Amino acid sequence: MEMEHVLHWLWLTSKFNGANRKIAKLTEFFGSVDEVYASRTFHNLKLTDEEKRLLCDKDLSHAEKICEEVARIGGKIIAVDDPNYPKLLKQTHTPPTVLYIKGMVPSLDDVLTIGVVGTRNMSVYGRIVTERLCANLAKAGAVTVSGMAAGIDAVGAWATIEEGGIAVGVIGCGIDMVYPTENAELYKAIAERGCIMTEFPPGTPPIAKNFPIRNRIIAGLSRGVLVTEAPPKSGALITARYAMDEGRDVFAVPRNISDVKYLGTNMLIQQGAKLINHPNDILCEYPYAKKIEVKEVPAKEKKEHHHPPAAAVKPTKAKKDTDDKINEKIKALAGTERTIAEMLAERGMQIDEISRAADMPVSELNTLLIMLEMKGVIERLPGSAYRIKN
Repeated sequence: MEMEHVLHWLWLTSKFNGANRKIAKLTEFFGSVDEVYASRTFHNLKLTDEEKRLLCDKDLSHAEKICEEVARIGGKIIAVDDPNYPKLLKQTHTPPTVLYIKGMVPSLDDVLTIGVVGTRNMSVYGRIVTERLCANLAKAGAVTVSGMAAGIDAVGAWATIEEGGIAVGVIGCGIDMVYPTENAELYKAIAERGCIMTEFPPGTPPIAKNFPIRNRIIAGLSRGVLVTEAPPKSGALITARYAMDEGRDVFAVPRNISDVKYLGTNMLIQQGAKLINHPNDILCEYPYAKKIEVKEVPAKEKKEHHHPPAAAVKPTKAKKDTDDKINEKIKALAGTERTIAEMLAERGMQIDEISRAADMPVSELNTLLIMLEMKGVIERLPGSAYRIKN
């Protein structure tokens, strides 16, 4: 795409500050963004006098500065009429007029793209489920798309990258900024093995109003959106609603009905989202989608320290003493035993729920649970449920 054409897009976008529908009507009326720029009269359009005045100002210096800054940080600019612009996103009600990209420009048109969203304050259960689902999706050649927030978003992106897959991070600020700052390492990894994408020009801060706007891009890039853990009022549910509005699939991991903090996923299932027990529940919906080439990642490159801690309530002294004893028991365990104990430290769980989260047959799980009971780590409750033993 010629530089002058890109400058015209940046000029028009800056005039209307992201009012993509109005920009689309203008370019449709004139035939192209270049014709909008060339025009000197706008009498036949429903525009305010101020908007007409702005369109008559043909100064491209601001657009040129944006191009210079994007080039300086090694980014790219893709306008909505660029052949490389994702077709799935272009088909949405309000596609971004311009995309700023850091990293490669992946061809997303024919491959399986799955949005991965959830709470920032995840539980151990949410982390484990997200890691396993996204790792298996990556192995199957799917691209994961997230908002790169702390919590579920970050876990899903890391799991994808560590399996050699491609992750796309859609951010609510300029590509010259890392938000949250704790995701600096993740930002670098995604930019190297996937791409960071935003509709906000460099220098745009991560302010609150940008994130719901960002969420529609996550939904727009995705054939389906997976919600593994979400409160009843959350950005993850906003993304899921965008997906439903665009006719995209929504997948949700169920929660225990007594766990009210994360019942947003159960609400989605009530509204028609597909209940997910296994990655194949997602993959079977897209037999036609092409698979990306998964690159093997050496074990030494896989990180063990990047996941934020699971959500926790600030303990009282008595509770802290109890928690410390429990943590000592858990630290003495290893492998799958430790994974199960960490899940049950969050809350009591039914055996079939543990089986799904641990991706382990009930027959094998029974033996492991008996061993943990004998060690005094967990206790059995009525109805084949288990919890950590205080």
